[in-house]
Amino acid sequence: MKSFDEKYIYMRSTELTWKDNTSFKRFEHDLPIARRCVDEGRASQEIKVLNTRFDYFSSCRPYRSSSVGAAVNDLDAPALIDAGGTIGEIWTRVLHYHYNCDRAFQNCKDEEQFYLGNGYGLWQWKHLKAGAEVKSSLMNVMREGRPEATLPCENSYRPK
Repeated sequence: MKSFDEKYIYMRSTELTWKDNTSFKRFEHDLPIARRCVDEGRASQEIKVLNTRFDYFSSCRPYRSSSVGAAVNDLDAPALIDAGGTIGEIWTRVLHYHYNCDRAFQNCKDEEQFYLGNGYGLWQWKHLKAGAEVKSSLMNVMREGRPEATLPCENSYRPK
């Protein structure tokens, strides 16, 4: 089993298409996205990652490799934000995942923002290109239920 630096939280894989959980992108090396411990009420330091190589998978099998250029990740200080819906105001930290950056970690073409609510988890996601929003998802209505999805491909979540 691969050892990794315990001071970070990592992203291992991400969706390729939302309706097919046998298709995904898996980083060659788990991508550090945030520090595990951040001072209370403070923002985190930036994490700079040069190697963002990943493999595309379909039907649980790899078929192509790619990269998202250099990446810069940081976490905002908590802020009380009105999420609307049935959540209302919630203490939220925004995780910023900047990618397609140059090798000096500048001129990032893409940014994803993950709105992480205390006690709720992800309630909003945004994708920006050159600072302009191109996609977003708002998950602010709570309902009773159970998760139905599964992770059928072990290579999407098991260490390499």
